[in-house]
Amino acid sequence: MDLPSRRNQLKQATAAAHQSLDDLIGDFDSEQAYRRYLVGMARFRLPIDAWLGTQAMPVELEDWRPGIYDREMRQDLADLDLDIPEPMHPFAPPPGNGLLGLLYVLEGSALGARLLAKRAEKLGYTDCFAARHLFSQARNLSNWPAFSSRMERVCVYDQQAAAAWANTAFDYARRAFESP
Repeated sequence: MDLPSRRNQLKQATAAAHQSLDDLIGDFDSEQAYRRYLVGMARFRLPIDAWLGTQAMPVELEDWRPGIYDREMRQDLADLDLDIPEPMHPFAPPPGNGLLGLLYVLEGSALGARLLAKRAEKLGYTDCFAARHLFSQARNLSNWPAFSSRMERVCVYDQQAAAAWANTAFDYARRAFESP
């Protein structure tokens, strides 16, 4: 009997947290809702992107890099005259070797970005104005399969730690969107 892939194990382990975040983000079908989304996303991603810049990747991932969208996100905020949000607190992962769980969440968000970019475009936001980060993610289609195939080959892998890190990332995002 074949074991489920690491990707499928993480998908199952994070399904409730993922759905909770999706429900919180909603459809952003108005300018106000999009602004709330952008501030929440910046509050989530900017600290994590900064933290990732200090981390070494597992040897099996050394020829691959996660998508970092902080520059585009800062430009999007400026386009809408929004301040860079105050961070809640620095991202602090749980103990263990679970970096792949965090990367799973971040790289998987690029898949959702395709849908979100279409919603943003209906509001007049584009890859040149206020939705750069979404369009950059949506165009980065090769990063997800490159990451997921490498994730399956990482020699030192702790499923429980990866699930804990992934759920921590979803929780950090949820709190970023709930913050005023």
